[in-house]
Amino acid sequence: MAVSQDIRKRLLYAKYLLSRAKKAQIERNELAVAASLLLMHDASELLMLAVADHLQLGKWEFMEFWEKVKQKGKTEPGHKIPMGQLNSLRVGLKHKGTLPHVQTVRDLMPRIDAFCEEVTKDLLDLDFAELSLADLVVDDDVRHTLREAEKALTAGEKKDAYLNVRLAFDKLRRLIASDVALIKKRRGIKVPKGALPNETKQGLLNLQGVVFDVVGTLNTLMLGIDPVRYRFLIANTPAVSWTLSGQHQAVFTGDYSDVPDEVFQTCFEFVLDVALTASR
Repeated sequence: MAVSQDIRKRLLYAKYLLSRAKKAQIERNELAVAASLLLMHDASELLMLAVADHLQLGKWEFMEFWEKVKQKGKTEPGHKIPMGQLNSLRVGLKHKGTLPHVQTVRDLMPRIDAFCEEVTKDLLDLDFAELSLADLVVDDDVRHTLREAEKALTAGEKKDAYLNVRLAFDKLRRLIASDVALIKKRRGIKVPKGALPNETKQGLLNLQGVVFDVVGTLNTLMLGIDPVRYRFLIANTPAVSWTLSGQHQAVFTGDYSDVPDEVFQTCFEFVLDVALTASR
């Protein structure tokens, strides 16, 4: 039986929550890891619910999933023990206020990944890793550009991957900015030759640069965009200029061949988060 678009979308939601769980684990504090635990559980349960609806399993509790699948004549999924541990930790946190051990939660992440991948493959005949979070983006052009970025990275074309993720952000920013009255940058200071000492002229130009940076940061905040994550994107993707006709020109300031894929993933997730926030 073919998987419906509704089921596919719920799988994407599960994958998105799992990506948020991984991001939360990077923070070095117990509460962030506890939040990660809840996201891991929600992601797993959302995926299980999607599978249950597809197989028409009826009503079930979290740890009854395996038996319900078996009763449908399907091979019982694996990873029941780590999933049981995840469920117990979640119950302890939500209902008893017991913070989970940090390393225990981190050790569970690859097991949850494996569970999601195997269940999706065995029961839905889909590749969980190949489900693209870009499909959650509403705008067709931004979504397509993000997909192109992912394809380029998979093909080893890192320059194209980083360019496309930057283009996707620029397109998205333009869409958001159309509904917000931003601060306009004034024209640059033009000082006639010889009108001021070189030291004074250079000071004015430096001040102008600072003002432009402040205006850019304020506009970023007004758009609801995290300026720290925005600066990371700008620092790790090529500079892009746009013509009035919508054509772009990119300037590559470095070689991307040795840049870790985690950098691309951070940039990609930032653009995705901005897109999801903008669609609310």
